[in-house]
Amino acid sequence: MNKGDPRKDERPVAEKRRTVSSANVRSRRQRLVRRGTLISLAVIAGALFLTWQWITRDPAPAMLTVATGPAGSDAYTLMRETAEVIERHSDTLRLRVITSRDASQNIALLNAKRIDAAVIRADTPVFTDIRGIANLYPDLFHLIVRDDVPAFSVHDLDRISVSIPDFDTANFRSFWVVGDHYDLPIGDFDWTAEPFVDGADRLLSGDVDALFAVRSMRDRQLIRMFEDAQLTGLKLRYIPIRQADAIAVKRPFLNPATVPMGGLTGALPVPTGRTPTLGVARVLVTRADVDAEAIRELTRVLFEHRLDLTIRFALASAITAPDTARGLSVPLHEGAEAFFNRDEPSFVQENAEPLALLVMIMTGLVSGMLALRSRFVANQKNRADVYNYQLLDIQERAAKAADRAELSMLKDELNAVLHTVVRALDTDEVTDEGFQSFSLLWEAVRETINDRASAIGPNTDQSVPAAKSR
Repeated sequence: MNKGDPRKDERPVAEKRRTVSSANVRSRRQRLVRRGTLISLAVIAGALFLTWQWITRDPAPAMLTVATGPAGSDAYTLMRETAEVIERHSDTLRLRVITSRDASQNIALLNAKRIDAAVIRADTPVFTDIRGIANLYPDLFHLIVRDDVPAFSVHDLDRISVSIPDFDTANFRSFWVVGDHYDLPIGDFDWTAEPFVDGADRLLSGDVDALFAVRSMRDRQLIRMFEDAQLTGLKLRYIPIRQADAIAVKRPFLNPATVPMGGLTGALPVPTGRTPTLGVARVLVTRADVDAEAIRELTRVLFEHRLDLTIRFALASAITAPDTARGLSVPLHEGAEAFFNRDEPSFVQENAEPLALLVMIMTGLVSGMLALRSRFVANQKNRADVYNYQLLDIQERAAKAADRAELSMLKDELNAVLHTVVRALDTDEVTDEGFQSFSLLWEAVRETINDRASAIGPNTDQSVPAAKSR
């Protein structure tokens, strides 16, 4: 028996192995494709989820940095209380309160963009980018003397010793605004520029006869000075600034004011009656480029939660909106303006009747123009129809033509109609669409004439006379 070729026996096995191997490769590829698809879907789902989380997340509250003045001052205390009220009543804003030397330094910090808002006096020189938010409270000019000092008017200050605010401060300049008006001799009387606390101590101890300060009626250091005077049995009294109205005329950011009877102490009232003096507003300002929404939110809390602020700090009851009718020391910030104008009618609401009349007039004009245009388009279509009817008439006559002479005449008419329509298209008597349909029909009529000419043949004109001669 002949044994088969071993290579023939190995061939099916090798083929089977190759088949299995390719099947394994295909299976592996399919698994890789499925795995890659699942990974891609997971990545896409994760990206979509993260995007959704980012879109729906609660944004971090905006942070505004506010410079106020020295620690313990009315401005500092008020803004600290405001920061706490904002934290309770706002989800989009937080306030960081920092101390500073005075209003002039606050303006310098704003100018350097190191802070976002500041408390300044209304008479503080500012640069053009400063914008107003709100009037916080008034500071009054206090001219206080020991009761045993023989000084009863501003003119008497040149005969006594006076403690005035420290050099290079707005309050220092305020004293000399009064001194300049009353023509006090700068070098001929005893004055000392020093911090208020030092001046108050020296007044109580008798080292100076009088004290000048620019502070609110609720200033804690001022109240403490009068309390200490009562405890030691020292009587203090006010010197009135009787020409406050005249000074306010020359200094428009100052305003006449009065210290009420018993405003500082009530048992033995100080002052003993309504005392004329000068006042200057403390205002909250910001830069023009600070976010409008953040300033609107700050303004909203100041006014909508003023009761909460007043319970915490009585001076907050004096917060008012800037009086635009009297003019502003600085323009309003757009965020504050947006809050103050929230209840005012819009331009459309204010001018509803004139706008309605204008809309009616415009509607009538537009309707009339549309009607004229429709009529013009209809006229154009009618003209195109007239030319098309002329072509159809030429086509009918061409179909019945008996000789080439008549066909030649019809071809001349056809060309004449074409020239007329081209001129009409030039003068807008026919629309482009009308000309397109005319062109198609004109080509069809020309073909009809050519076909009829071919059907008549070249010798038709001679054949008729030859027949007659026979």
